[in-house]
Order: sequence, then C-alpha cells, then structure tokens
Amino acid sequence: MVRGDSFKPSPSYAHHHAPEEVIYEKPFFQHIIVIAIIATLLISIFSLVNTYQLKKSLIPKTININELLKKLTAHNEMKSYVGVAPLNIVQINSNNIGNLQAQINGLDLSYIGSFIVQYTDRVVIYDYDNDMIKGNVNLQAPQQAQLPADFFTKLYSHPEAQGLQSQQPAGGQLDANSLATLKQQFPDVYANAKPGDFLLRYQTKLIIYDYSADKIVNVVNLG
Repeated sequence: MVRGDSFKPSPSYAHHHAPEEVIYEKPFFQHIIVIAIIATLLISIFSLVNTYQLKKSLIPKTININELLKKLTAHNEMKSYVGVAPLNIVQINSNNIGNLQAQINGLDLSYIGSFIVQYTDRVVIYDYDNDMIKGNVNLQAPQQAQLPADFFTKLYSHPEAQGLQSQQPAGGQLDANSLATLKQQFPDVYANAKPGDFLLRYQTKLIIYDYSADKIVNVVNLG
C-alpha cells in the first residue's frame, strides 16, 4: 500500500518543472514597455505637427477679405487706402511661388502664406497672421510726356474732374487683359470701360477717361 505522503519528486523532475518566472512581470521589462509607448506617442505628435505644417504651406488659408483690408489699412503707410478696393489679392503658396518669383525679385519661401495686394498705384506684400507689411512698392505714375499734350486740359474741363488739378494721379492706359481682370472683380466700376481708356487714381477719386471721345466713362469717390 502506497502512503499518500511517501511520494517525493526526484531532483531532476523538480529541476525541470520548477515554477517559471514570468518575464513581463519584471520591473525592467515594464520600463521598456513604458518607454516604447512614450516613444510612439512622441513620434505620433511629431508626425501630426509636420502634417499640419505641410498642410499650412500647401493649402491657402481662407480669410475674410474685409478683415484683411481693415488690418492692412490700419498701418500708417496704408491709411490713405481705407475704403479703396484693390485691383487684385493673391495669397502666396507653394503652387504659385515659382511664377511669382519670376515677377518679383527677392521673393523666397519665407513669403509663403503672405498676400500680394495690388492697387492701381501700389503693390503691397502683407503677412496677415503677423500683421506685418513685408513689401511696399509704389507704381510709377503716368508721365505727362507720354500723354497727348492736351490730355489734362481736356480731362480737367469736365465737372467730375474739377479740384483734382493739384494732385498727381497714378495709373495708365487699360489693355484688354488687365481690363478683363478688372471687369471680373469690379463689374459695376468697369462695365462701360474699353481697352485704350485711361485709369487714373487720385487721392479722392478714381477716374476712367476715354481720351479719344473726350468722355468721362466713370468716376468713383474714394472715401
């Protein structure tokens, strides 16, 4: 008869069947897991930040044009343009900067996100996010030597142009391409204008003048 307490495992059995130590319960292994999780989170955050920056440079930002012009014309050098509608506004992005660099000297990648605001007599590069004017170029005013000798005599004989003699206008003669763009953006202002008419911007008025017919096509008060 075998007694229940007489059975003892052999030393070899005890050696091969000793309770196994679970490795994932060791503190060292747990630390490795925590470090791996933190590293994964850091990589994910880094990827998200870079994705955001990439989208920011590739996708033009949608803004309120009126708010942009309000901030821009709050600068001292732009106060005379309060209430003046620009001819064109273009945001610089990775898609158009190549073409713009061919037209504007010194334009580099740091200008991406800024806006080119074009008036009849001035072009401004404006950083809307930082409320900073990064470029400001006065366009050449029309030279009287390039105009017919009686151009201003005929122009100032019209009642709409009275009181403007002491001001130096900016602008020039409209061509078909520029006029087509202006008609798209400001159809009411340029509805009756045609290529060959003169666009003259004074401090207080914008005048479209048909010299050949000696006719004022349109007058817009500038505030």
